[in-house]
Amino acid sequence: MQIDSRRKWDEKYTVRSSYRSPAPPDWLMAHLNRLPAGRALDLATGLGRCAVELARTGWNVTAVDISEVGIRIARRHADRLGAHVDWIVADLEHFLLPSQHFDVVTVFNYLDRTRLPGQIVRTLRPGGMLLFETFTLNQLQVPGNHLTNPDHMLRPGELLSMFPGLRVRAYRDVIEADRAVASLAAEKIEPLNR
Repeated sequence: MQIDSRRKWDEKYTVRSSYRSPAPPDWLMAHLNRLPAGRALDLATGLGRCAVELARTGWNVTAVDISEVGIRIARRHADRLGAHVDWIVADLEHFLLPSQHFDVVTVFNYLDRTRLPGQIVRTLRPGGMLLFETFTLNQLQVPGNHLTNPDHMLRPGELLSMFPGLRVRAYRDVIEADRAVASLAAEKIEPLNR
């Protein structure tokens, strides 16, 4: 476990002691009605904005994050809405995902180029969907940007090639007033019958 990462995120959520209920991301909401029903996994859930929305609208949701404080805040938000989520505090650099277990995987504002893409492809069931969105290098030019390490941002077009074995259904690379992100919706293809 990366104690420094856990401490960083726990401190971030502790310092900002009062949080509004976080709104789900636009990319999730744009695709929500097209997602297969069943089990959903929200990785690097933070304050649970995807996990809570998915649970509230009928998915069986598991959410994973390194921050115990973030998970505690997310759990309170879910409880207020009557949304059940299985919350897991774990470091994604070491957390093993089960094979062909989830129908939907969401990842927002988190980037692991080496281990996570293969784990995601493996954990999705055939026909399952991935919704992924995180910052691009253009974020460095956004006024008020808080990110400083380019290794934590996507290079141009990088997201399109990160998940071999998934078929791209939708993609965007946008620069908005407050953020620059690349977003992907991709489907795990059913194996051909032999």
